[in-house]
Amino acid sequence: MPFRILIADDHSAVRSVLRALIESHADWQVCGEAVNGFEAVVKTEELKPDLLVLDMAMPIMDGIRSGARDFQGFLDATDFDAHDA
Repeated sequence: MPFRILIADDHSAVRSVLRALIESHADWQVCGEAVNGFEAVVKTEELKPDLLVLDMAMPIMDGIRSGARDFQGFLDATDFDAHDA
C-alpha cells in the first residue's frame, strides 16, 4: 500500500516538481493537490493522506493556519523548511 501524500502550494510549477520527486519513489503516491490552505483542509478531510506538504505562504488560508487544524488525530504535525535541508 503506497504512502499517500497531499501537496498544497499556490504555484503550479512547485506542485509539479514536488509531484515528480514524490512519485519517483516506488512506495509514495500523490493523492491530491491544493492551491490554497482552505482547499488543503477540505482535501485533507476528504482524502485522509498520510502526509500533508504545505506551502507556508498561500492565499485564502496560509500553511500555518491550515496545518494547525485538528484533523481528528489522523495526521502528526512536524515542520520542515528549506533551511532544514
